[in-house]
Amino acid sequence: MSFVLILGSVPVIFIMESIIEHVAKTLQMPPEKVRALNMYQKGQVTPWKMPLTYFNVDEILTQLNASAEITDRQTAVTAFNETNRWKKRGLSTIPIKYGISWLGTMFSAQVSIYAPDGTIAITHAGVEIGQGINTKVAQVAAHLLKAPINLIKIKQSDTLTSPNVSATGGSITSESVSKAVINACEELNKRLQTAREIMPDSSWLEIIQMASNSGIDLSARGWVLGEHDRPTPFAYNCYGAACAEVELDALTGETNVVRYDMLYDCGQSMNPEVDVGQVEGAVVMGLGYWLMEGCVYDEVSGQALTHNTWEYKVPMAGDIPVDMRLTLLQNAPNPLGVLSSKAVAEPPMTSTCSLLFAAKHCVESARKEIDQDTHFILNAPATPENLQQHTLLDISQMTL
Repeated sequence: MSFVLILGSVPVIFIMESIIEHVAKTLQMPPEKVRALNMYQKGQVTPWKMPLTYFNVDEILTQLNASAEITDRQTAVTAFNETNRWKKRGLSTIPIKYGISWLGTMFSAQVSIYAPDGTIAITHAGVEIGQGINTKVAQVAAHLLKAPINLIKIKQSDTLTSPNVSATGGSITSESVSKAVINACEELNKRLQTAREIMPDSSWLEIIQMASNSGIDLSARGWVLGEHDRPTPFAYNCYGAACAEVELDALTGETNVVRYDMLYDCGQSMNPEVDVGQVEGAVVMGLGYWLMEGCVYDEVSGQALTHNTWEYKVPMAGDIPVDMRLTLLQNAPNPLGVLSSKAVAEPPMTSTCSLLFAAKHCVESARKEIDQDTHFILNAPATPENLQQHTLLDISQMTL
């Protein structure tokens, strides 16, 4: 899974959050308090020598605590665990700080306007893989050219129109090709300026036809080289926070995600529906990564034993959170992003380890019943078998 999305960042962040959990357990403090004591402050400088000028995780956590009623729910979870022996609940809140880097990347876009009907054809260097890149490109072009969006058609990407470009990935492609489209549209707007001045009240089609009749080239190419003048590889940071509430059946190890809240800073979203969908996808991928998708291999041959859906479990309709509330931070334009937006998709997944920690807190409550509430390591994925074994259940505990 980590090779599909966000590479090594997910496990590395999990390791650091595990250290926080271990410290909190040893000091008998709430993990959230330990995180707060060790959190960056606005204006501090990271080891990458990046000043956190726009750091807002503390504000996000305050908003999330209020909207998700975290304090009250933690009290309710404690009361639930005190009155239930075999069902346990856990709550975990994890913040997000994820750097976005464009350095060394190259993306292009070709925008062509057709005079007979005013349609606009766009091809770009990105690949539409469900992330909504074509939707955003069409919106950007319509906004810049002041043209009806129904006239815009996104054509297939190919190496003839977009040679020598970077791969689609890193959560930066949508904004990078959007920037390339902006460059192309700005050039077209310069060429259309005379026609617009002569015919200020004319329709889009009338302006295009006049420009074409005047011999204006109605095709332009935009090119973007990922670079900036700061001493850090990152252009900006994505921020957010998530709170997971999980219920565990201590007898079987089965889990149920009762509720999942996330507040994500997407800047000024180009398309909130697309971006919320990307956050939802990150949550479901994280659900599989942390709680379900375990790989087992034959110790002698190395053959995968979890090679089908009978053994390898991916999230299905019944596995997603019963109550999932994903919200984009309001009134938070990003001065360093494309059209004030921020990247989405990979950054939200970094906080989904809250699912595993919530499940671990369930196990801790179960172990507390037998006076075994000490630190233990819970590796991912926290499958039902893994969780059930960590409860230290044995037949001597099953008494009436």
